[in-house]
Amino acid sequence: MNMNLIKAKVYFDGSQWIAIPHTEKSFRRRGKARERPNECETVAEFEQAFKRAKGKRRKRKETLIKEFAPLFKSEEQASEFVEEQFNRLSRNRWERYKRMIRRAYLQPWDYFVTFTFDSGKHDEESFRKQLMNCLYHLSNRKGWRYIGVWERGELGKRLHFHALMYIPPNAMVGELEEHSDYSTKRHKWKKSVQNSFFNERFGRSDFDAIVCSKSVSDSVNYMLKYLTKSDEKVVYSRGLKTYLVADILDEDILCPYNPDDEYGNKYILSPNFTCITDGEILGKVSPEIIVQMPKCN
Repeated sequence: MNMNLIKAKVYFDGSQWIAIPHTEKSFRRRGKARERPNECETVAEFEQAFKRAKGKRRKRKETLIKEFAPLFKSEEQASEFVEEQFNRLSRNRWERYKRMIRRAYLQPWDYFVTFTFDSGKHDEESFRKQLMNCLYHLSNRKGWRYIGVWERGELGKRLHFHALMYIPPNAMVGELEEHSDYSTKRHKWKKSVQNSFFNERFGRSDFDAIVCSKSVSDSVNYMLKYLTKSDEKVVYSRGLKTYLVADILDEDILCPYNPDDEYGNKYILSPNFTCITDGEILGKVSPEIIVQMPKCN
């Protein structure tokens, strides 16, 4: 039994398993920061201006260059500053996407859940705060796990929270009840499963059962769509990890992948690679085996 990779970080990107060889990440010294006006030193200032600026990328840049030009010696310097900030935000957004995708495919999800704001029970601020507080306590006390994003509906701009959820056996609160409602978006009656505990406290809650891997993929893509449209951050419960830690057999390595990545070489693995930890073979990769594997960030 020849093992080419020991304690590799392994993740699923939605289509294939990929391994990152174990290595100590080298320290990379940053270049000397260029002198900037005091008014622009904080990242928060640019991000607030970025949120205020409307339109597509090109129009937003033009607006921001005009706004920051008085703080620089020339428009060229202001343009460089704005370009750097756009690139930084793009990198951060891409890192959020990658982290969400990798974490989502390592969890045994039960439901894709949507919580809808009800103005008769909360204002938007209390809805956000109290729902997050409730989920936090369910995570700590009952072992719930979740990945979620906030978004506004296309028609009435009503606030929603979408989440993939794992709810351990016997840890459900309230009752799951079948409802029949008329969808104004689709112009037809639709059946849904809602939770009495959340309906009473927060407003409508839709619990769609996860029945296969495609359900997870569809849910991840749905949430990524809203991350692209807004600057909202992904909400995670505690304890979610990004990678499996596994020893990989030579025969399970198909080919190198993305050699210019920040981590160096990566490798595409067989779709049914053997999961080995500390020399012990646990079996072929599967939802049941993934639960048993050590994980890390």
